[in-house]
Amino acid sequence: MSDETKTDRPAVADPAAPYGSANNPSEFDVLNKLGKDEPYFIIRGGDPLSDALVELHAYIGAGQSGAAHDTLERILALTSQHPPRPVGSPKYRETFKISVSMERYRETHGRSH
Repeated sequence: MSDETKTDRPAVADPAAPYGSANNPSEFDVLNKLGKDEPYFIIRGGDPLSDALVELHAYIGAGQSGAAHDTLERILALTSQHPPRPVGSPKYRETFKISVSMERYRETHGRSH
């Protein structure tokens, strides 16, 4: 399925809720479509880098390298003085474990879209 292919949008429980939330899922929301063995990673709205990380993902996926570079520069500037999580943090290490799981999953199952 390509990125452009629309899927049935989950039912909106609360149209006043923020778009992309559990109560107003985005059109391409996949949480209810994940296989039980497919690893996932959630970036929550309260994360200090959430909007920039999602924006970076979108620019890279669209092949907009200039905009991706600018967004990455913004992320690096935000984290240069105060990293959101120290290297020794268990959450930091867990993120890399999830990354490895995702790579292995993709090697055996292919891309999910």
